[in-house]
Amino acid sequence: SRRVLRGQARTLVPAPSKAWNPEREPPSKSISGTINLSIRLPEEAVLHTQGTAGSTLYDALMAADLNDVWPGGACGGACNCSTCRVEIDVAPAPLLPREDDELDMLDSAAAAISRQADAAGEDGAAVAEVYLADKSRLACQLVLREEDDGLELTLPEDVLNMLEVPLWLRGSR
Repeated sequence: SRRVLRGQARTLVPAPSKAWNPEREPPSKSISGTINLSIRLPEEAVLHTQGTAGSTLYDALMAADLNDVWPGGACGGACNCSTCRVEIDVAPAPLLPREDDELDMLDSAAAAISRQADAAGEDGAAVAEVYLADKSRLACQLVLREEDDGLELTLPEDVLNMLEVPLWLRGSR
């Protein structure tokens, strides 16, 4: 929607994630390389693509045009939906740790998917553990570095869009 603020029309968008910071220095030459990625798609197909150091994994996945097999990015990379969740299979170097926003979103998604599984007669705790595992990351929050060249990941089929989960179903387990 468009609002007029101080005489200027502006489009309101969701708040950006912590990965976006207008005060952050542009990537230095030491992290400006190309990152090779191997992406395991549903049905065991593997796609090889590239990302750029200093950008997010989400940016690389969106550039790879995976719309037919990946519902990621419902919130535009603002860490509000969990649809960009990926599972890291092989990391050539230790990944940057998850920050609070990413942990909170994964925990909320785990709680919601656990409730859905319990209601369907499945083991909700086991389903939730997949979301909370160390290899579970939100692509919009994972900034690529040169050390990540050769990163291998899987696009899971059990993606939950938290934008579609009622507020009363969100929260901790």
